[in-house]
Amino acid sequence: MAGTFEPAGDMESQVRATVADQVREKCEEIASMANSNLVFPSSKSGPVVVITAGENFVVSNVGPMGHFDEWGTINNPPYAPLRRAVESSGLEFDEI
Repeated sequence: MAGTFEPAGDMESQVRATVADQVREKCEEIASMANSNLVFPSSKSGPVVVITAGENFVVSNVGPMGHFDEWGTINNPPYAPLRRAVESSGLEFDEI
């Protein structure tokens, strides 16, 4: 008995379309946790938002002082609200 393999279209895009809503929800959860951990006053270090970039979702701190909050300065430790939120959700943090 012999058979041939027939690919079922573009499987990657089908999988992405199937899980896109769940991924978006997880990203919103991470952004919410990170926003609750921001340190600098007057919203200078936030907000943390979810940005849709094509088929991808990016959780980003868009505030003008957000990088100080995340990575620290010579006088302040890194509080890492975004990294902590990602790790507490069970995912891995990846810089882009």
